Amino acid sequence: MSNMATVIYARQSLDKSGEAAAVARQIKECRELADRHKLTVARELVDNDVSATKGTRPAFQELLRGVRSGDIDTIVVWHTDRLYRRVRDLVELVELAEKHSLRILTVRAGDLDLNNPAGRMMAQMLGAAARYEVEAKGARQVAANAQRANAGERHFAQRPYGYERIEGKIQIVESEAQVLREAVNRVVAGESWYSIAKDFKRRGIVGISGKPFSYQNLMQRATNPAIAGIRTYLGEVVNEEGNWPPLIDRVTWDRLRNVMINRSRTQKWDTKIKYLGSRLYRCGKCGARMVVSRDYKSGGTPVYQCENLDTRRNLERVDELVETALLERLSQPDVLSLLTPSEDASALAAESQETRERINGLGELYADGILTMGAVREQKAKLQARLDELQARLNAMEGGTILNDLVSANSLESFWRDFMTIQNKRRVVDALMEVTIMPTKRGGTNQFRPEDVTIEFRS
Repeated sequence: MSNMATVIYARQSLDKSGEAAAVARQIKECRELADRHKLTVARELVDNDVSATKGTRPAFQELLRGVRSGDIDTIVVWHTDRLYRRVRDLVELVELAEKHSLRILTVRAGDLDLNNPAGRMMAQMLGAAARYEVEAKGARQVAANAQRANAGERHFAQRPYGYERIEGKIQIVESEAQVLREAVNRVVAGESWYSIAKDFKRRGIVGISGKPFSYQNLMQRATNPAIAGIRTYLGEVVNEEGNWPPLIDRVTWDRLRNVMINRSRTQKWDTKIKYLGSRLYRCGKCGARMVVSRDYKSGGTPVYQCENLDTRRNLERVDELVETALLERLSQPDVLSLLTPSEDASALAAESQETRERINGLGELYADGILTMGAVREQKAKLQARLDELQARLNAMEGGTILNDLVSANSLESFWRDFMTIQNKRRVVDALMEVTIMPTKRGGTNQFRPEDVTIEFRS
């Protein structure tokens, strides 16, 4: 590049509406402007599909380097908003203009001389106007999105699994819809997302990308309110009846929602407890719960200790014995009998939700004078007792769902060791076993005998 050269700079806007000038048009009109000023263009620099307010612009940085080195004295652009929109970019150009004789010619905004106050003021005004348009356009877009959402319209840039757009109308892809319906119905019936995703992979069912569903991806697709025709915006329901066909009916959606609500609650089960048998194992002498303590006579070794201090045993040895017995039981041919739920999880979840709503409604009955405060307390106590009972039954069934994942794993031991959280392990133990630690007269904590731990499997 010869000294004191003229360079054309163009940038393709990220604006997908088509309002921004395309690169080819920018270059053409910049060349015509350079010809009118009898300038010879040494080079054309282009940043394609790059925003002036986000990210890095390689060609723009090359342009600045040319100005710093004294190779460029004139820049020709279609408009200043192609060159800068951020204040820091303008500041950098002004600083360069003060050190070098820099001239900016624009097709749409005239000539800018950044070496004098009037030119710098004009550049600032043009930059502020460009920035205002960016922000105003963003606000208009947000308002338009909210308006479409409230009207029940669904917008998507990439085709969602289960749907396609044909001639502007959203239609169901039936083969994919059947996959989502199957997944929803199986979850409502008590299966886990993990086991369903694994079954889909075995059957060769894949997503839009052509890859098998992970259980997270499958859950995300099947719990999207859009499959029930519900329009959300920023995470909130804004229209219960969208203008596209639902994949599942509202009754099924409500049952799925109740199941997911209850699962999210049971996932918090005993989150403060960090040991497998704490408050699950029982003392064989007094029947009290076993809790975790430390045996400081043996260097702080963790032990299970009866709440009444009647019995204590080495924690690691007891847990090893329990886990070995459990995995051996789960490897038996009749293990499938353990996975059959004795109750309808969806019915329990629905009654739980109804009971919560009744509890929440007691305040309104008191405010309306229908119930006295005493009656409210009495009714709340009864409803809460029923809710606790329902939740306990759901918790027990959740153990069965986790069991399904466990016994269907390629390796029981590796799945138990690498994928099961301590809370899920405790659910399985609680669902299948009764562990009793018997007192011993010899050896204390350090003398561990497997026969002092009684393990009985629930029928």
